[in-house]
Amino acid sequence: MQVTRSIFSFNLNNLNPVLFVVFFLFVSLIPSRVNAQGVVTPPAFLDSWSEIKVWLESPLPQERMADKFSVRIDGRITPIASVTGSGEPERDRVLPQTPGRIILAGTIQSALGGKDWDPDGEVTQMKEEKRGVFTLTVLLPGGRYEYKITRGGSWDENYGQDFVRNGKNLALTVPVGGKIVKFWMDFERRQVLNSLENPEEVIAPTTLPPRPAAPKINKYRVASLTLAVPLTPEQITSSVIVMDNQGKTRTVVAREVLSQSAFYYPGADLGSRWSKGQTSFKVWSPVSTSARLLLFTTATGGKPREVPMRRQSAGVWSALVPGDLNGVYYQYAFESYGKRRIAADINCYSASPDSRRSRVIDLKSTNPPGWSPPVGNRPYVTDAIIYELHVRDFTIRPSSGVPADKRGKYAGLAFRGARVPGTNFRTGLDYLTGLGVTDIHLLPVQNFLTSSATEYTWGYATNLFNMPEESYSMTPNDPTGVIREFKGMVNGFHEAGLRVVLDVVYNHTWPPSGEGSAFWQTVPYYYFRTNDRGDLLNESGVGNALNDDRPMVRKFVRDSLLYWLTEYKVDGFRFDLMGMFQRESVLDWAKALRAQRPDVLLYGEPWTGGGPIRFGKGDQRGAGVAVFNDYFRTAFRGDADGSLPGFAMGGKVDENALQKAITGWIDSPGKKDGFTDSPQETINYVSAHDNLTLWDKVVKSLPGASLQIRGSAVRLAAAATLLSQGIPFIEGGTPIGRTKGGNPNSYNAGDIVNGYDWAIAPQFAAIRDYYQGLIRLRKAHPVFRLSSAEEVRRTLRFLPARSLPKNTIAFTLTGVADRSRKTYREYLVILHGGNEWQALSLPAGTWSVLADSMIADATPHDTVTNLLRLQPLTAYVFAR
Repeated sequence: MQVTRSIFSFNLNNLNPVLFVVFFLFVSLIPSRVNAQGVVTPPAFLDSWSEIKVWLESPLPQERMADKFSVRIDGRITPIASVTGSGEPERDRVLPQTPGRIILAGTIQSALGGKDWDPDGEVTQMKEEKRGVFTLTVLLPGGRYEYKITRGGSWDENYGQDFVRNGKNLALTVPVGGKIVKFWMDFERRQVLNSLENPEEVIAPTTLPPRPAAPKINKYRVASLTLAVPLTPEQITSSVIVMDNQGKTRTVVAREVLSQSAFYYPGADLGSRWSKGQTSFKVWSPVSTSARLLLFTTATGGKPREVPMRRQSAGVWSALVPGDLNGVYYQYAFESYGKRRIAADINCYSASPDSRRSRVIDLKSTNPPGWSPPVGNRPYVTDAIIYELHVRDFTIRPSSGVPADKRGKYAGLAFRGARVPGTNFRTGLDYLTGLGVTDIHLLPVQNFLTSSATEYTWGYATNLFNMPEESYSMTPNDPTGVIREFKGMVNGFHEAGLRVVLDVVYNHTWPPSGEGSAFWQTVPYYYFRTNDRGDLLNESGVGNALNDDRPMVRKFVRDSLLYWLTEYKVDGFRFDLMGMFQRESVLDWAKALRAQRPDVLLYGEPWTGGGPIRFGKGDQRGAGVAVFNDYFRTAFRGDADGSLPGFAMGGKVDENALQKAITGWIDSPGKKDGFTDSPQETINYVSAHDNLTLWDKVVKSLPGASLQIRGSAVRLAAAATLLSQGIPFIEGGTPIGRTKGGNPNSYNAGDIVNGYDWAIAPQFAAIRDYYQGLIRLRKAHPVFRLSSAEEVRRTLRFLPARSLPKNTIAFTLTGVADRSRKTYREYLVILHGGNEWQALSLPAGTWSVLADSMIADATPHDTVTNLLRLQPLTAYVFAR
């Protein structure tokens, strides 16, 4: 996911940013109150049966809180047992609270007496030494720390690794016994350095600089009110008000208390369930005092028929409506916190084209002819070869050879027989089957932006999660046709022997809050992470962050994933910004999915859109999921969008990093130096939809190079990806020379930049053939797709660096002779990342050539003995 992309459904370029911020705060903080001065007063929050948290306009010492508040439940005063300060105490700032203050936010903060990941934490506020250069010197205990740089006291502007905005966490390991560490940051040079890891650039200090003494009085931003008599589940819909001694009142909103077992609904029947004689409706909204079902005959307009809903256990509301309601549109009308809220059904399976109204549907009527089961069972996920594509991009141009009405549509992906006009070069689905990949990773297809019919987008802005996006359908105004066409695409892939992986974006929703968000309207504040002031935490970089800690949120994601697995028969999921989720959530979802499909493919991004990482590299160990291996990408590609070359482009790369990449980043014998338990946990890739395409990166890293040399770099990157241990992942279009003109973030660049230019594909036929050959080689020889760390340690050996030319790495793989499978006892792989011809003495004997500078295949096409001349940027595979 590229978190800097715009995801708004209207044009923000012409909107005054100050006015937008005011508007966003006004909408998102409902049911907050606005006082006579126009200041938004946040609600208070009920986080347990007896605890109410109140955000204070100004921090107070605890002794001044005791008589400040009173609580009324349904108009009657209820006694307060105690009032205490909540959270980390705040002291009067020693350092000035300047608008552009720079904070080193992360796990370092608690080691210094502050609060971890506090973007406004004074304890790690950096001092400006000269314009644009900031430093911080602290004494840190021994241990491993992660951190980022924030500016302005919030996560809105933050910098991580390689000074990338919203980038991955920086990490630092301090030796046992502790050290005084100086951090140095330069905005102009775009660098963050420290005296431990960069002693030549940052001189290690011997003493701590003096700091002004902090005031001794603890002050708190949050008051925690403990009720003398706890509330009961029956009182969850009562009117609870907090009043301070100046007469200001706040509505108390149920938040964390809704995670109590009394409000957990285990049933799998939320949403609408159609039958010819009747349809049942169920929705979870425990905070609502009433709920009504609004039935419409059309997608827009019209007066609804209102049906009262009955409250059941756990806060579920239900209605049973007789008759055949197939195709009827509906909404829910909730009354909560004194406000009427209209919402689509967050659990619905179909909706109007603008997503404002849900729709009852007979799902059996959407099954296409010959609706087929998934592709047969796969014992190991390392047998997968993933190809990433965007539904629209793949066939939108006339050069795809797909009929005009199907271009950019689900039907276009399933179309067979397409060729580049005037040639016999296969495109579309035939191209994918010919390439030999096994799994098709589709960029988001869950229902997203309501203006997507007229706005190009990658789709990382989901609105309703249980239905396909209509703009990719030939019949976008026919909800039944949308589903039928999507299933037809899945059917076409399955019949071609390909599996379907969905890129799912459960980490956030769009809109983030307010009247346009069905989640917000159904249960305000519950589905998203907020602070005690009620602000949405923008950990995703696009407005909100799903709070998967909460049982009914975690269940929502689980139910949605299972629905796509069973109803649409998809074969896997790629989780966007998986680093935002708790490990317990990922384990829960993986367990539920594997109970249905043991061979389901699960993987995701082990980072976030700016907030703290909860599920990073290493957390996937034993979880049954894989993570994108950006270490692998950096080793062979270099930086993401700059000109720094990786190994595949002639760059000098640490030998250990290359070896770890090739072995699937497992632990070395007797060490804990990897982040995986097995190769099944790493997604090996050099490029994806984010950042420069591989071809654009090669052009930038090898300026002035010939097309031949650039092709060699792409071949070497492909060989590294397909011959290393792990799950290979291929950026869509790379084998046919796909370029985006150097655009590193083309989320809104439209078809001219993003559409596959199949017209140039025949010029890259040799590159395509090389990819095909490598894929056949990997499939035919199991030693290239081992499933366990033990197999890798037993099978793979690296040749000593001293026996190899510079910028060369080589390894052997020992297999078992099986002529029926065309395997060999021993394989030799040589990756030469040098820009010059080099000579290499091969191990004694005659070797069969499976891959060289131009040809790769499962069967040998030549033999070689003794001395080998290594061509620049070339991979070799020999066997005997």
